[in-house]
Amino acid sequence: MEIEMNRLKRAVLMSAGFLLAALGIMGAFIPIMPSIPFFIIASVCFSKSSEKFHNLLLNNKWVGPYIKEYHENNGIKLKTKIIFIIFQWAGLLSTSIFLVHNIFGRILMAAIALGTTIYILSLKTAKG
Repeated sequence: MEIEMNRLKRAVLMSAGFLLAALGIMGAFIPIMPSIPFFIIASVCFSKSSEKFHNLLLNNKWVGPYIKEYHENNGIKLKTKIIFIIFQWAGLLSTSIFLVHNIFGRILMAAIALGTTIYILSLKTAKG
């Protein structure tokens, strides 16, 4: 019975890891959606379910340094938070000016960006 629970737990964590990694990939292309927090959480899921995929994320040249920084320093550096927020809001403004002409769409995008900004700021800030 315990072996079945471990298998189920591992399957759930791996599925969550893949879903979160997919959201992270989407976030790299959608200006108002963060990518790094999804990859960090995916790495936590993989660390408990698949060493192979955990190492794949840790050794990725684009997201690996952010994940390592989070795990080693138990947080995200202030500089990283600021860069993320600047790029997110720049992407939001450029997207809403050129692509979204509906006021509801602009309000929705701003609300999502505000929510992700609050989330990033709520994460522990690492020293350094």
